[in-house]
Amino acid sequence: MKLLNQIILLSRPFNIFIAIASAIIMSLIIPNADYSNLYLICLILICYMSAANILNDIIDIESDRINKPHRILVNNDINPRMLIVIIIIMFSLGSILTINLPILARQITLFCALPCILLYEFFLKRIPLIGNIVISLMVGLVFVFTSSGLNADISHSLRIMCLAFFLNLMREIIKDIQDFEGDASRDYKTLPIYFGKHATIILIRFIFIIFFIISISPIYTQNYKIEYIPLLVFLIHIPLLYIIKRLNSDISSKECAKLSGYLKITIINGILIILISAK
Repeated sequence: MKLLNQIILLSRPFNIFIAIASAIIMSLIIPNADYSNLYLICLILICYMSAANILNDIIDIESDRINKPHRILVNNDINPRMLIVIIIIMFSLGSILTINLPILARQITLFCALPCILLYEFFLKRIPLIGNIVISLMVGLVFVFTSSGLNADISHSLRIMCLAFFLNLMREIIKDIQDFEGDASRDYKTLPIYFGKHATIILIRFIFIIFFIISISPIYTQNYKIEYIPLLVFLIHIPLLYIIKRLNSDISSKECAKLSGYLKITIINGILIILISAK
């Protein structure tokens, strides 16, 4: 039972919950959606995310001894071969489940998500910014994957994908600042290591500006209810401005860990805003 609990925790159930909630909310706002595939979409997300998160912890175990000594693999003697078998099973099961999805959803899973996850874990996470972009793209792709899996027009999900992408990109870069010491010990060339922490913070500000412009675009397209803008300002923009202000005064690993957590809450707020204000 203890081993099972450890494996479940390794899969990061809260992150999986956020992805499933995103898929369900996306299904609720899509007109003329075919809900019969929603359970398959959720199962595929569980399989792929579990496998990817466990693989990530195996690969990062040495840097996590410095960055995140509380991580399960650092503190417990779990057989890595057993975990690799679980990873293979979960990726295989998730891939098999795509057989009953529309062809676009199948292509997104097998020819975009799976290769990108593997490339990220083994190669791209060590390249400044590229790794951050790929993992953030995977987060945003949940919305497009859901739309395609429900046999719906994906155009409605593309702007939501962009917003999720830029929000998560900011979080991924802040996590790189948080992991500076451990990543440097493993000779990873992340953004803050390669360009410096202050240059990285400037980039985060620039990403926020792009996010801000995209997020207020419904004012002109009138795609959302009147509640959208006040919710956006109070639940997204103001928290993001606070996070950026904190980065200007404290870029310690401990502070960045807090800010990364705040950004995760902001992402959840964004998902709720989509549900409340979508027409």
